[in-house]
Amino acid sequence: MKVILTGSTGFVGREVLSQCLAHPAITSVVALSRRELPPHDKLRVVVIEGFLSYSESVRKDIKGADACIWTIGLIPSKVPKRDDGTAKRVSIEYTLTAARVFQEVCGKPFRFVYVSGAGTERDQSKSLWIMQDYRRLRGQVETELLDFAGAHADFKPYIMRPAMIISSKMSLHSLLYGLGPSVKVNVLAKCMVELALKGEDKAIWENADMK
Repeated sequence: MKVILTGSTGFVGREVLSQCLAHPAITSVVALSRRELPPHDKLRVVVIEGFLSYSESVRKDIKGADACIWTIGLIPSKVPKRDDGTAKRVSIEYTLTAARVFQEVCGKPFRFVYVSGAGTERDQSKSLWIMQDYRRLRGQVETELLDFAGAHADFKPYIMRPAMIISSKMSLHSLLYGLGPSVKVNVLAKCMVELALKGEDKAIWENADMK
């Protein structure tokens, strides 16, 4: 099986990459990255400048892939108070551009595993007390992905809504954070890899579902 991975240098992406490379059912991983990664027999690193256009060479590299695990996205502290367009570009435009390209050139059915977040709100008019911009932004991405899937029967999105993502090594620091709703990064990654491999009927996965 051939899997596309984004965000492979991030906290979650690194764990997903490690599990993909170790999984016997995954024969090829194409990492779309802004920089090179350590070599591996299963890994092809495709260095790209941005995620709003895909050259013919990139399309050739991802052709025939069966799934993508998408871990690119802004964390709450990085969402600007006065949106200069960066938040929407990274969260919405990157994701939907990729969905359209993958639908065109990859295998069918195609599974798209997307990391959203707990507390995401798809109702853009709903009043929210905390992190309203971030939660609405994630909700808009979810809605657009599900709408895209509604128009393309072979495109299967799986939306992950983890709460606090903590290290698989339970240090004192991560233990304190783990007292609230949380999921270990290796558990989240394993769930995403299994969805990429096998799929499921359920499209939205809450934090409790991953455990």
